[in-house]
Amino acid sequence: MLKIAPSILAANPLNLQRDCLEAEKYGAYRISVDVMDGHFVPDITFGHNIVAYLHGILNIDIEVHLMVENPSSQLELFLNAGADVLTFHIETLSDVNRLIDYIKSNEKKVGIAINPDTNIENVEKYLEHIDELTVMTVVPGKGGQSLIVDCLDKVKQLRKIRANNNLGFDIQVDGGVKKENIKLVNNAGADIAVAGTSIFNSENSIQNNIQALMDAVR
Repeated sequence: MLKIAPSILAANPLNLQRDCLEAEKYGAYRISVDVMDGHFVPDITFGHNIVAYLHGILNIDIEVHLMVENPSSQLELFLNAGADVLTFHIETLSDVNRLIDYIKSNEKKVGIAINPDTNIENVEKYLEHIDELTVMTVVPGKGGQSLIVDCLDKVKQLRKIRANNNLGFDIQVDGGVKKENIKLVNNAGADIAVAGTSIFNSENSIQNNIQALMDAVR
């Protein structure tokens, strides 16, 4: 069953506690926190203090998605704040193995994210060493974009690589996921789907929105 990871990028910060607890109550696999630095992407979003606060109130995992130019400078802050999964972008780094080793040495899960224009070949050699690979299905940095369907071909490619090499990483899709297209994400073979606007920014309740996503893949 495809797991749903609500992204608080689309949440109302004034209702963050209530909405995250409600998402947890109604079946969220974990909460995704998009960290943006104004350099790798134009926007600036959350800091480690938000992660520490969520860590104190939630019983589900927190993924920190580092959309930042220098992820190594941020890791310790977010690890200390209680992040369970640290995801960084392959496009920002040269010393990928060092970051993977550092995150694992802190007994946390490590993920790599790839932008829509990044090929699987750029990350293939790291797949045996990571816990997750995130396929971005929008250009990172803004919520509310439409899912780029062609990016789902990367999910299918990753499934084949994983099966052929007996690997254990999860495949996550992030960007533009909603009830109208989540079945495509599921059929492509993703394990986790990040959803923001379709859960938090809607006239319907969070409970109904999560249920609608789950129903759409049954």
